Amino acid sequence: MRVAVADFNGRVAPRLELTEDFWIYTISNGAVVSKEKFSSRGAPFTLLPDLLSELEVDLVLCGALPPQLIFLFREKGIETLWGIIGDIDEVISALLGGGMPFPPPARKRWRWGKRKKWR
Repeated sequence: MRVAVADFNGRVAPRLELTEDFWIYTISNGAVVSKEKFSSRGAPFTLLPDLLSELEVDLVLCGALPPQLIFLFREKGIETLWGIIGDIDEVISALLGGGMPFPPPARKRWRWGKRKKWR
């Protein structure tokens, strides 16, 4: 299994489409076999699924991504796990230890404060 993690100074990038750098981990038998750096070199974010598909990536971890990218990744057979924050190495160790939900849980909209009355 190959996992791509969007990089922002050693942490998971908050927005996938705004980053150029990725760490690609090759995982076999529950352990990291290799780790390599990949740069998209300013390619449009809509080409990311094609670039990562050529590298045989199976899973992409990121903070947030636009909905159209989710569909483009699915067309290429790449799963996405978003809503991830933290240090990249800690995230990978949590993934290996089974501490991450997959697929991501459904998001709920929360309203904070008192409900306003409409006139």
